[in-house]
Amino acid sequence: MKKFLWAYTIAIILGISFQGNAQSTEKSSGLLRMEMKKGEGNENEVKKEATRQDVSKSAEGSATFRMPVKKKEPAKVDNAPPVSVAVPIAMGSDVIGITWIAPESNLVKTSESTFLIRTTVNSDEHIRFINLFHNGEFERNIIPPVSNIRQMVLEEAMELELGSNILRVEAVTATGNKFESSVEVVYDITTAKYYALIIAVEEYKDENISDLDKPVEDATRFRDLIQSEYNFEEEHILLMKNPTKAEIIGTLHQMRTKITPEDNLLIYYAGHGYWDEEMKTGYWLPSDATQNNPVNWLPNTDLTNYLNVLKSKHTLLIADACFSGGIFKTRAAFSNGDMKSVEKLYNLTSRKALTSGTLKEVPDESVFIKYLIKNLEENTKKYLPSEQLYSSLREAVINNSPNIPQFGIIQNVGDEGGDFIFIRR
Repeated sequence: MKKFLWAYTIAIILGISFQGNAQSTEKSSGLLRMEMKKGEGNENEVKKEATRQDVSKSAEGSATFRMPVKKKEPAKVDNAPPVSVAVPIAMGSDVIGITWIAPESNLVKTSESTFLIRTTVNSDEHIRFINLFHNGEFERNIIPPVSNIRQMVLEEAMELELGSNILRVEAVTATGNKFESSVEVVYDITTAKYYALIIAVEEYKDENISDLDKPVEDATRFRDLIQSEYNFEEEHILLMKNPTKAEIIGTLHQMRTKITPEDNLLIYYAGHGYWDEEMKTGYWLPSDATQNNPVNWLPNTDLTNYLNVLKSKHTLLIADACFSGGIFKTRAAFSNGDMKSVEKLYNLTSRKALTSGTLKEVPDESVFIKYLIKNLEENTKKYLPSEQLYSSLREAVINNSPNIPQFGIIQNVGDEGGDFIFIRR
């Protein structure tokens, strides 16, 4: 009887112990999750639930920080710091640290002066703020909008200097712990693509339009020079010999899908030109042009329309033709050509023209192209703005021909004050 009572007492004690352990386990393993469907609950309930998310790491907050970036945004007068906006995102990688999305490698090159970095920041503690550094110098910090964030996707535009740029992201947690990661972005304008469309017309189907002797020969020499000595790759150069109007228009139309806002475009034309004084319009005469019917003449208005939609970084038009000066009405200011000026000129979009004369006829044997090629051959500078090229050949052309070469802005097609830069290999 005593043994029975003793066993019964032990059983009761064990039962009570098991029940307590079960309750303890249930309390410690319960996870607070917010699984609300659209239309359920109210705003206050959502806020209350969010404040309890730090019970479990899997329920931690996360945020994306994005700075809207425009490729061609004028400088801010007030120098106000950029503003980032935080929005919720889904949890990503659980790897603690900083993962780079852009750039994708530790070393990249770009021809643009602004680079958009994009990273994911994962922490096992709440993120207090993130610091950005450029070449060891503090740039700015970003503070999360709420205090319980452990993951962020960061997008920030960083201004670059010519050459190497070390961009560093440093995350600081609520307890003062730090972790960081760096990449190198090399700002080098030589990495930009240079396209050239070279048009030479010397043979005309209409017997009333006299043939020319040198355009194809001159254009070929120019093509060979920029390909061998300057930053033009063979596959990006197209030489059109005696094309029709349709072939020229078709080529310009196709280039709309090739040229990007980071590319540079040079258009060269040698052939007959015509100026209609009554209509105040200049024309190029393709090989199928006829004297008494302008249907196959190529007006400057068509050309400027294409220059407006070809969204290159820089476009330079070189025209060696009669009345070629009708493409523009204004003249550009001279630049000094040091590296700082080159960088500024390259950063600003340009639409410039360099022509063999004004609204007059030019001789068949082109003095203009002779000195254009000569100055490009003898140039010893790594970076040669087209305006400096013009200034170097202007006096020689004036002294050896009745014409005055012109340089200026092509109006109403997006020029922002920059210049086309010839880059020596």
